[in-house]
Amino acid sequence: MEEIDPFDLLDAEAARIDRFYGGLSDADWGVPTRCAGWDRRDLLAHLLAVEDYTRAGLDGTVADLMGRAEGRGMDDFNAWGVRQRAGRTPAQLLAEWRELSAENRRRLRERGADAEIDTSVGGYPLGLQTYYLATELSIHAEDAGAPITDEERAERLAWMFQFACVALREAGRDDVTIGPDGDAVVARQGEDRVRLGREEFVSAAAGRLPADFPIPPSLRKRLTVFS
Repeated sequence: MEEIDPFDLLDAEAARIDRFYGGLSDADWGVPTRCAGWDRRDLLAHLLAVEDYTRAGLDGTVADLMGRAEGRGMDDFNAWGVRQRAGRTPAQLLAEWRELSAENRRRLRERGADAEIDTSVGGYPLGLQTYYLATELSIHAEDAGAPITDEERAERLAWMFQFACVALREAGRDDVTIGPDGDAVVARQGEDRVRLGREEFVSAAAGRLPADFPIPPSLRKRLTVFS
């Protein structure tokens, strides 16, 4: 993915979130999202917690931040981050997210893709982490129902498909093989196999395939690399 600038991707996805949330009416904030139990307000609170995590990564203080969260692991951290903003109004959430997102994106770009950033698993390549951050925003923009043009969707699918393949390898899912099949791919794990269009493959990587999609449960789980 050397030809794709992760900082440009992150800027584009942040701009989409900003436009969408900036145009919501009061009633729109309470609309449920694809994230179980979260409405649009909760989802933006989560994205603000992600910015807290990114800032801590840039500052080298992720362990301190995770230590303040209630519970262990990223799922607990995500839930804690939303609870921390329970008293914020939508306007306050959006203003805080805009400020912190802009500052983090500026610092990430200034430090550069070849630098290292602190994460919950230790030092990590900053460029690769920026791809994950852009992916997080793109998935949650879809979760919230943010509009996207056909051209933008095609561009997003192209880079997300590539990065999903990278993320699958990085996650060590060596028991899963991915092979081309025309405009689709075939994923195999042992005797299990499934043919997925590129958009379906990205949905699988994001854990967003419909519950009734015909895929072996173990393979569905192994293909999920973004959470």
